[in-house]
Amino acid sequence: MTTTTEEDQYLRRILALLDSARPYESLTQSDSRQWQVQPGSALAGDDAKTDPYQVSHNAWNALGVAVDHLHCFRSTFADDPQDNSVSITLHTHGQYSLLRGAFENSARAVWMLGPNQRLVRVQRRLCMQAGENKNSDRMNALLHQQPRRPLDVRMQQLTDLVIKAGTDPADAKRVLKPATYSEIVREAGALTLMGSAEAEVVWSSCSSLAHGDIYGTLSILERNIVDTQGRLALAQITSSPKVLFWATDRTVAMMQRGFDLFKERITCHR
Repeated sequence: MTTTTEEDQYLRRILALLDSARPYESLTQSDSRQWQVQPGSALAGDDAKTDPYQVSHNAWNALGVAVDHLHCFRSTFADDPQDNSVSITLHTHGQYSLLRGAFENSARAVWMLGPNQRLVRVQRRLCMQAGENKNSDRMNALLHQQPRRPLDVRMQQLTDLVIKAGTDPADAKRVLKPATYSEIVREAGALTLMGSAEAEVVWSSCSSLAHGDIYGTLSILERNIVDTQGRLALAQITSSPKVLFWATDRTVAMMQRGFDLFKERITCHR
């Protein structure tokens, strides 16, 4: 596609954002040991309450998945530099699918690590595990396989853990109800400068394009009407560098917040 000067600037800014996030690849894709929890840290206490479903392991996994999606996005967006130039490719829908994966996994880490109260962090980790248990049970049923432990046994283990951590037994069932990603991204957004509403807009926009929803295609992407027939229009759909920059900027910001929180929670501040 031919770009205007303004669009070219947005593409350069996207590339700069992706360059700024590259250090996270070495943290998550090498033996960096940056996941190690210091004794006496907040996450050391969290992990003791949720063992064997450590908060730190789940948060680091979420950040690793987020980085992998962003790395893949970069691979589709920019080729390696040659002769001081970079070839850029814009996709209408696929790149937003990758940004969605990066954003929602970063948000999951922020959502889990962000609360100052240990009990809330513990509850959020265990409610995520409750969702994992139920989803794995459904998968086993589809594959006509038997889980190693029945679902009710695994759920009782989570109930015991969340009550032992300080949850009122009467609230245990409610607390262990799996959170939706719309809830997760809103609450994570509240822990960043973008706020809960914009966080949900970012995630919902990327999700709508990942699903191929018409409302997202028409409201987020650029379109050029090339022909009309009565009430019908033939449109050419292209990606918007400005919107792609916005989504990338907020995704990198959420990822940065996730890594900052992880570093804060694994460090002993005594």
